[in-house]
Amino acid sequence: MQINNECIRDILFVIEKKANFEHGCHMMGAYRKYPELEKYGGNGVIPYHVRYLEMKGMVFRPNKEYTDSYDLTPSGHEFLANVREESNWKKIKGISSSIGFASLKVVSAIAEGVATAAINKQLGFSE
Repeated sequence: MQINNECIRDILFVIEKKANFEHGCHMMGAYRKYPELEKYGGNGVIPYHVRYLEMKGMVFRPNKEYTDSYDLTPSGHEFLANVREESNWKKIKGISSSIGFASLKVVSAIAEGVATAAINKQLGFSE
């Protein structure tokens, strides 16, 4: 299955919104529970992407008793902070598309670059 960065972003947003200190976000049947994920359907897309996010260190299982319960790691929070704004996400996708690379690592690097450029502009370091 091919990784869909839109799906990655949407899953992370749902986990961020639903998880708290006491409970993770349950992802079993997520496409039925969370309207933001309906478009990914029930063909294994969401579990595949959640497993990928776990392997990439962006989500973890806060309670090992619940195998479908997830929360964000610091890396997951950092990624979301860099892709949260829709205008930035459009820039990130545009750059990724124009250079022909869309791996999560590359998208993360582009997101950091876009964030750094915005900071530099705000501070008056660039035009």
